[in-house]
Amino acid sequence: MYTRNYGLKAAKPDIMLTAAEDAKLLEFIRRSLPELPRGKLKSFLEHRQISVDGAVTTRYDYPVRRGQTVAIRRAAVKAAPSELEILYEDEALLAVNKPAGLLSVATDTEKEKTAFRLLKEQLGRPVYVVHRLDKETSGVLLFAKSAEIRDALQNRWEDTPRREYLAICQGVFEEKKGRIETRLSETSSHMVYSSRFGDGKLAVTEYEVLEENAAYSLLKVLLKTGRKNQIRVHMKELGHPVAGDKKYGASSDPLGRLGLHAGVLEITHPVTGKTLIIEAKTEARFRLPRA
Repeated sequence: MYTRNYGLKAAKPDIMLTAAEDAKLLEFIRRSLPELPRGKLKSFLEHRQISVDGAVTTRYDYPVRRGQTVAIRRAAVKAAPSELEILYEDEALLAVNKPAGLLSVATDTEKEKTAFRLLKEQLGRPVYVVHRLDKETSGVLLFAKSAEIRDALQNRWEDTPRREYLAICQGVFEEKKGRIETRLSETSSHMVYSSRFGDGKLAVTEYEVLEENAAYSLLKVLLKTGRKNQIRVHMKELGHPVAGDKKYGASSDPLGRLGLHAGVLEITHPVTGKTLIIEAKTEARFRLPRA
């Protein structure tokens, strides 16, 4: 059975369903609302309009227990300007598309304006940071819903199957495809530098030019290791700093932001063991600048 929650001016009232027995979310809704088109149900899930006892889910197979309430919002709610775009969510993990200019976590000088803090407030529950992106880098940022899941991911982070970035760099690459392997160290002033030998941490980056003009190149970059500022330092090493990266040698800022975006993260799910691929679209201004 279900009841409708009529608001004062609601043209399409929400639907409230109470489970009489345990079931998977999809089969429960289909059984309760046989007239609901499958395509509409898919849209509700994709747009985060379905919740179980207040917990929003996008999973068809989310377990619904007897006595729990499934709510379906008829109208999608647009995220507030301060909210982060959620790319993926299940019972263990959550990934967002972090915008450029936002810290991943707090620093000594900034505690409030971070992706971690915003997401925690947005969800109203604890989250745990799995990895970090530089403040001026946008893209896929992964969180765990428990310390145990965070630890499981971090313990094998170097074995992550794919960390794919888009980079807009200055100049034209002579080699359109390549690999750079150096050792990275950090100074007391937090500048990372590259050397072919020494005691630094091994850093391996692969790149391929996707598009270019007389002044800039758009690259697909694959991280084989996850060192601080790795792509930025390696592009400087190649003589083609990331656009907008004055810290590491860029002389121009055509995008009004750092030309680096974490576009694809592929991991092995710590609970199911299945391959999970999370993708984040770039913002409109992230495109090859005119020469």
